[in-house]
Amino acid sequence: MKRNPLTSKLTKELIETRISQIDIMSKYLNIDKSIINDCIEHNRLIKSVFRDDDTDASMGFKYNAHGKLKVRDFGGTGEIMDIYDTVAYVLSIVYERPISTNNKQDFYFVLSHIYRTFSYQIDNRINDYDIDESIKNALVKARKKKAIIEIVPRSWNRQDKAIWAKLNVDLNYLNTHFVIPVEQYYIDRVTNPTPKYKDTKNDPCYAYMLGRNKSGVYLIKLYFPLRDRTKELKFVTNCNVLEGLPNLEREDYDYIIITKSSKDRLSLGSHLSKHIFYGADGKTLNIGVVNLPSENYRLKANEYTWLRKRLNNEGMIVSLLDFDRTGRDGADYLLETYGIPYLFITRGEFGLENYECKDFADLHDKFNNDEIDTFIKETIRYVEIRYRKDKSDTDAYFKRLSDCDLPY
Repeated sequence: MKRNPLTSKLTKELIETRISQIDIMSKYLNIDKSIINDCIEHNRLIKSVFRDDDTDASMGFKYNAHGKLKVRDFGGTGEIMDIYDTVAYVLSIVYERPISTNNKQDFYFVLSHIYRTFSYQIDNRINDYDIDESIKNALVKARKKKAIIEIVPRSWNRQDKAIWAKLNVDLNYLNTHFVIPVEQYYIDRVTNPTPKYKDTKNDPCYAYMLGRNKSGVYLIKLYFPLRDRTKELKFVTNCNVLEGLPNLEREDYDYIIITKSSKDRLSLGSHLSKHIFYGADGKTLNIGVVNLPSENYRLKANEYTWLRKRLNNEGMIVSLLDFDRTGRDGADYLLETYGIPYLFITRGEFGLENYECKDFADLHDKFNNDEIDTFIKETIRYVEIRYRKDKSDTDAYFKRLSDCDLPY
């Protein structure tokens, strides 16, 4: 068999002079070229092709300063991939083995695969190799597969204490609410053995442990509080689910509050744990707190049902989202879809009260604990007067949940 002179000296330069980076991305991600061009030209995001839980548009394309096309899923693990990383990722699923561009032999395999796929454009050779179906199947598998995030914990330190104290959250509360300080973490360590992060004073990281899915994969969100969100990702995650469920341990909550972030959930939950609040009947209220994973997230029906099963017969779910356009839209969705009433901390918009704070976590910068207590008591009184109804006849069918029966 005669050796092709092109394949004998196959290089990145050869590939990129014969076929465009957009063509390669389009082929191996099964995305139309016009969509990729639109993302680049207008800085738009699309739903990730790598995840089936992407409720927001979170994947984008961009050329870097060196003219290399990159793709990034901002709502997932945040990995930045060029065309070769992308091809390697897809092929690792197609061939069911680790393929890394850091490995010389694997990298040549990636180049060879691109050459074979685009042989007609590269040197006018007839392409009898159809990869399209394999790519489609690989992307289906990718959407069903969760990235494996592994963390190496470290000890709490004074900096951690100071960071969380601003939210009125102490380290004991974090320990009991599945928040772990991170020394380093890995993503899919089998194929990527190098840590993605190592702890530094200027960039601490905390892991929110959100439970395990039905496949046994730990669902984790990593939080980097000191990062500038305009330059770096403040969150890295392998899931897109309602957060805080493992701490809803009761089945007789009077209220479950849906907030818009883990920061709000922990700040509000910590405050509620240190203070006692009473209902109109004089009984102590049991209040649980959860949060949406992002402001555009839409609560799923099975998640709503799961929350309802944690309430007592007269219990209620209420939302406490930001009073901006996104937050109001989210609150309207919860009200219209599930009948969940909403509360807001307003800042003078539309002539409403100005608390000079956008969320509960910010209240601690403006008010002391007694003032916040008063605010909560007034809110409870308002909710009980306006929304409280007798729902005892509608809740009788709810059954006891096992500890592991999460809605994901």
